[in-house]
Amino acid sequence: MKKIGFIGLGNMGSKMCIHLIKAGHDVSGYDIDEKLTDRLLEHGIKKETSVSSIAKNKDIIITMLPNGSIVDEVLKNVISNTINKPIIIDCSTIEVDTSKKLYKLALSKKISLLDAPVSGGTIGAKNGTLTFMVGGNQSIFNEMSPILNIMGSKSVYCGETGSGQATKLCNNMLLAITMIGVAESFNMAKKLKLDLNILFDVVSTATGSCWAVNNYCPIPNVGPHSPADNNFLPGFSAKLMAKDLNLAVDAAKTSNSTINFGKKAKELFTKMAEGNNGDKDFSAIIEEIYNN
Repeated sequence: MKKIGFIGLGNMGSKMCIHLIKAGHDVSGYDIDEKLTDRLLEHGIKKETSVSSIAKNKDIIITMLPNGSIVDEVLKNVISNTINKPIIIDCSTIEVDTSKKLYKLALSKKISLLDAPVSGGTIGAKNGTLTFMVGGNQSIFNEMSPILNIMGSKSVYCGETGSGQATKLCNNMLLAITMIGVAESFNMAKKLKLDLNILFDVVSTATGSCWAVNNYCPIPNVGPHSPADNNFLPGFSAKLMAKDLNLAVDAAKTSNSTINFGKKAKELFTKMAEGNNGDKDFSAIIEEIYNN
């Protein structure tokens, strides 16, 4: 049994915590919104009232936070207040450079830090089917794999520090681009008066096959159950996708990468995030396309 401190108990972190508790670990939680922590008390979480208190006497600290500036603030607090030398696993999606900077700070205090963003959204967090993309020391990754595999179904070592974040950004940029393509294709099919279930049957096994079609089709009652069948309740919101695409564009600039379709995806999802559909699942981009 590990003593685990979990910081960030929103839609993702709360569900990840429950899996750790069910597996028999001693889990303490903190969130700036105390109500989120209180909701987990019935599941057996121990409530902490500050970052500095949760940092003490833990074997592992896991963070799942909204953005890089918050991760930076929280992890600096953790690193300065820890008594022992916990292993820190940051599951947030943030800037590659911020991850690298925090890794160096942790290392200077002889603390291990893994960047381990996830894919799978709230559905994956609930079902324990997340994929972790991990950067950092490989021996620490090997040591932490059993913990990651409680919360997810797959954990992949991606390379040195920052590689987990970089992999996540590449993955989500590709997902955004393909979902736009799926939305445009099904929109055209609708206007051509095709049966969309027949189109799905063809595309899902033909050369247009992709995850966005096969598992997450943005048309209600077409393909496996997806957010489209639940009024686009996320899932993974358009606002989060827009955030990740902004990070991807920044990473492209620093690496001198050409991402013409990535920039267009950022433009479309940023517009969606700032409009009426921002809190819907990102697959609701099809509604934006239908309206154009």
